[in-house]
Amino acid sequence: MRTMLTIADIVLIVALCAATAGSFYVIGAFTTGGGIALVQVDGSTVYKANLHESSVIELRGVKGKLTVETKEGKVAITSADCPNHICVRTGWRSRAGEVIVCVPNKVVVRILAGQSGDVRAVTG
Repeated sequence: MRTMLTIADIVLIVALCAATAGSFYVIGAFTTGGGIALVQVDGSTVYKANLHESSVIELRGVKGKLTVETKEGKVAITSADCPNHICVRTGWRSRAGEVIVCVPNKVVVRILAGQSGDVRAVTG
């Protein structure tokens, strides 16, 4: 049995490919960055930083000092007194829901959604 593609089959394949590619674009368009970095030490909130303002926060963790920086909508732990510096190597983060953790110092930097339209879902 020999099967041949008809023009309708080709149009359907092209339409499905375009819809798939378009869905990636739409999903990317609705993914928003965060607006606030919440800095916690040993479970207690010690600082809230606006990601769209440049700031350098030096704080003391459980095992030593570390520095948290914000600029251009991003946050990072730029230096830390911990053995492996995994938190520093995590780099700059900008999306709501992302977290940077320094386990030895018990420091958590959590990015929260900003005030301007950062809606993830609506339930009714």
